[in-house]
Amino acid sequence: MNGICYIEKSVLFFGGQMFEVKVEKVQPSKRKMFIKVPIEKVQKAKEDLINHLKKTVNIKGFRKGKVPKEIILKNYGKDIDEDVKRDLLEEGYRFCISENNLSVVSEPVFLNVKDFSDDGFSFEVEVEVKPEIEIKEYKGIKVTQKPYEVTQEDIDSSLKQLKNAFSSLEDSKEPAGQNDVVVFDIKAKDTQTGEEIKDLSGTSLYAQLGTNQLIPEIENEIVGMKENDEKTITVTFPSEHSVKSIAGKQVELSITLKGVKKVIEPELNDELAQRINKDFKTLNDLIEDIKKRLLENKRLQEIDRQKEELLEKLLNLHEFELPETVVSKETSNLIMDFVKDAYYKGIDLKQDEYKPAKLRERFEPEAIKRVKATFLLLEIAEKENIDVSGEEIRNAIEKEAKINGKNFEQLYKEYEEKNMLQLIKIDLLSDKVLDFLLENANIEKESNV
Repeated sequence: MNGICYIEKSVLFFGGQMFEVKVEKVQPSKRKMFIKVPIEKVQKAKEDLINHLKKTVNIKGFRKGKVPKEIILKNYGKDIDEDVKRDLLEEGYRFCISENNLSVVSEPVFLNVKDFSDDGFSFEVEVEVKPEIEIKEYKGIKVTQKPYEVTQEDIDSSLKQLKNAFSSLEDSKEPAGQNDVVVFDIKAKDTQTGEEIKDLSGTSLYAQLGTNQLIPEIENEIVGMKENDEKTITVTFPSEHSVKSIAGKQVELSITLKGVKKVIEPELNDELAQRINKDFKTLNDLIEDIKKRLLENKRLQEIDRQKEELLEKLLNLHEFELPETVVSKETSNLIMDFVKDAYYKGIDLKQDEYKPAKLRERFEPEAIKRVKATFLLLEIAEKENIDVSGEEIRNAIEKEAKINGKNFEQLYKEYEEKNMLQLIKIDLLSDKVLDFLLENANIEKESNV
């Protein structure tokens, strides 16, 4: 039949009533089910529903439980047919999945649903299933181990961050300059409409100059101002400006500098080390601890890089067709995440490069990679009997709750209500499989020469 594979089954079910089932392999990851429900099963389902209604409905002139079948059919006949058909559609679909051991990964699409007849009724269902994967050798994949080290620049950067964290502020009457903390009021007004631009307005705002906390147009005006100085300027912002509310507009900015504070950084000495951690006795203790932490971070970063290299090689070893709906859904998720992030960053999403078709073209390759990796890693997990326990899922959610300052029980319930526990399990399982693959990889050290 033109290379299409059919699996036919006629299975005894529910006391002699039968579903006639035929499954057609339309594509590697798509199946079409042909399901026929016999008249006996339709009649029994109708009788069961009628008997239920006889016990529960209130019809004027009849006692509850004593309503004749003919009256029930007269009042509820159409609803009975619709309810029975809906239930049998779901029952037949679930039965066909179970009997044919189908791993469905998409919502069912019901097609060609026929009306009831003397023979019963029939319908078709299209679904996408887990792809067929011919697993290649996944142990012993060559992975490069790149050298890593902690440089003096890394240590100096960490020390600078610590000095800044333990700095103090001192009021100043001098003009505001780089690294100073300023307190200011600002009011922004669209010169064309006269309306206030709230995204750019505020009172008693704090910012440290030279740290990219302010847009350049505002910071450049504040530099050189003294406490209690006021300034009103007009700025024409380019149409491609990152702040959406002012892009392409001429804006009047009224700035009042309420205070300038000099940042007083502490000296790098034993006293600072002891302030940072009471277990440190000397500055050298602090530096050694920084080295240790930086080295561990670089080690973990290298492991992540190795996993990415390993996964790339694993994906290149395998070619299989992916379910279109799963790829489409993952692409939509990536686009949605990008759009949310872009909105909060003030990016103008009206530009051509952000049109739906362009975004889908941009994110679909990454979606394909993610979906392919997930199916492949889950297949290896099954082959190697790798699993994730309920306790591991709870531990992962508890860790996330602590990091984000949330209540664990509330977060767990939220994920449970949104049916996200399975997604969390898949993420954890994928990580476990990658750990397993890296443990069994052929690691080749790369020289730093």
